[in-house]
Amino acid sequence: MILFIMQGMKHSYHALQNSWIFVLLVMPAWFIASNTVECRAEQVNCDTCHSDLSAKKNRHAAVQMGCPSCHSGIDAADIPHKKTNKVAKGLASEPPALCYGCHDKGVFSKKTVHPALQMGCLSCHNPHASDNEKLLITPMPDLCFTCHDKAKFSGAVVHSPVSIGLCTSCHDPHASAQEKLLKASMPDLCFTCHDKGPFTRKTVHAPVAGGMCAGCHSPHASEEQKLLLKRPISVCLECHAEVMKTPHAVTGFSARGGHYLGSVKKGKKVVKDPVRKDSEFYCGSCHEPHSSDWGKLFRYKAASTMGLCQYCHKY
Repeated sequence: MILFIMQGMKHSYHALQNSWIFVLLVMPAWFIASNTVECRAEQVNCDTCHSDLSAKKNRHAAVQMGCPSCHSGIDAADIPHKKTNKVAKGLASEPPALCYGCHDKGVFSKKTVHPALQMGCLSCHNPHASDNEKLLITPMPDLCFTCHDKAKFSGAVVHSPVSIGLCTSCHDPHASAQEKLLKASMPDLCFTCHDKGPFTRKTVHAPVAGGMCAGCHSPHASEEQKLLLKRPISVCLECHAEVMKTPHAVTGFSARGGHYLGSVKKGKKVVKDPVRKDSEFYCGSCHEPHSSDWGKLFRYKAASTMGLCQYCHKY
């Protein structure tokens, strides 16, 4: 009886010993094998190793679709991964052809193409995730300044869209049918912010009618008031130089001479406009630079040049 019990305990001990061998050796092998099957079924979680690629505020839609949507040329089951094609990083195809699988190619192939686009999508965008909008690698305008000279966008007067870094409010970052990658032709582009009324009165200044806003104004920044390219009088004389040689209120209407325009003669103090205190006295003191309801683009209601005198000269 005692011998039978001892033999039973011996068998139980061997059974227990064998069970631990099963747990320590057989179970891990089964676990690895079963998980390898899941990997080959493309059920692998890439974030286990590549969490740094998508741990940002904005994730690329392709990442949410699954890594193989772009990286179809690798074997996800093998670590390190083996490439099954010759394209870098196991991509299904070379960018931008790969990107056009989801993004409309027509948007990127207009008359004027941004050189950055020709350099490749990744010159501006992170393909996985970013804390910046549109998956930008750096927020605007700092991203733009990596190629464009920052000095040209700073001055005493800075255009509002530039000052808040909204380059894309005027420019398409990829391609455009307009020059300078503008989103619309001028002056229509300007009218998206500026009230059209003051530019569409009875008589319109030729540059305004021709959409040549940038002929007088810098679209980005300037050292002059109103974003002018030069001193006000100098801008006018670019086209109207003859006014200094013909009878005019500027050149003389009496023996004492005409109105003095401070920016014409160097070393002379600038004369302020007696009506518009924030401006110097120049052509725009009598003429509207954009449009007017009166003849000769007069700034004030007047039937003739002499009719303007009353607005400054009070008797």
